[in-house]
This record gives sequence, structure tokens and C-alpha cells, in this order.
Amino acid sequence: METSLLLTIIVLLLASSDPSDAKIKHMDKKLDQIMDYLGIEDVNIDEELKELIADNKKIPAIKRLRQETGMGLKEAKEYVDNLDEKSF
Repeated sequence: METSLLLTIIVLLLASSDPSDAKIKHMDKKLDQIMDYLGIEDVNIDEELKELIADNKKIPAIKRLRQETGMGLKEAKEYVDNLDEKSF
């Protein structure tokens, strides 16, 4: 759980700093190396969330995302809403 929170913070910092594409790729590569070193698997639950959204289960999707990533309620809701808009 702590590692998921740490990764979420790192990703948010990367996203908020608005660096160039080359810098983003470089930081993403470094993050992948850190995750490999720590033995952390990349968690991508977007497909699971999309299935829940398609089944009209947005609240369980938000709960699942928060459980997996440690996101706050507002951030998780916005993430799920964004996935919903992209899915349909």
C-alpha cells in the first residue's frame, strides 16, 4: 500500500511539473528502474475499471481504484469519470 501511494505521488509530481516529452520519458524510465529494483509490479487496472463502468458500477470502480492506488475520493472520481468519457 505504501509503495502504491509513493508511486501515485511520483506520478502526480511528474504530471504537475509539465516537463518536455524527453524529460518525461527519462523520468518514466527511471521510475520503471526503481519499480524493478523494489520488485513492484506496474498496476494497471484500467480494463477492470472500464468493465465496472460498463456494468454501471461507477462507485465500485472508484472504491477499487482507491484501494489499489491510495488515491483520494475526489481524484479517484475524476479518474473514473475520465475513463468513462474515453470509453464511450
